[in-house]
Amino acid sequence: MGSSRQGADSAVDEQQRSLRLAKKQNKQVRDFWYHLMVYVFVCGLLVVVDLRGGQTGQTGQPVLGLDWAFWVILFWGLGVIGHAISVYLSDDRAEQRYAERHPESGPQPGR
Repeated sequence: MGSSRQGADSAVDEQQRSLRLAKKQNKQVRDFWYHLMVYVFVCGLLVVVDLRGGQTGQTGQPVLGLDWAFWVILFWGLGVIGHAISVYLSDDRAEQRYAERHPESGPQPGR
């Protein structure tokens, strides 16, 4: 009887852990999409401001028709790519995909 109780407790613990992981991943994905939307909106505004400015600054020739906005878009874009990698290729995601593909192996040790 004690063994079945322990099994039920471990199943409940595993469900709670899965629920916490799902909530965490949901928040990470939501935060990434918010970051991406802000990036697109702000970069659009920067392009408009840069193109309307019309003068090249100290950089000399504009890159893709942009003077300074190009560099902001480039480096912030690298940050957005890093954010996407951390959200979609994280260890938690890899563990979840492994568990879905190999349900017979159960939880991984050390987790």
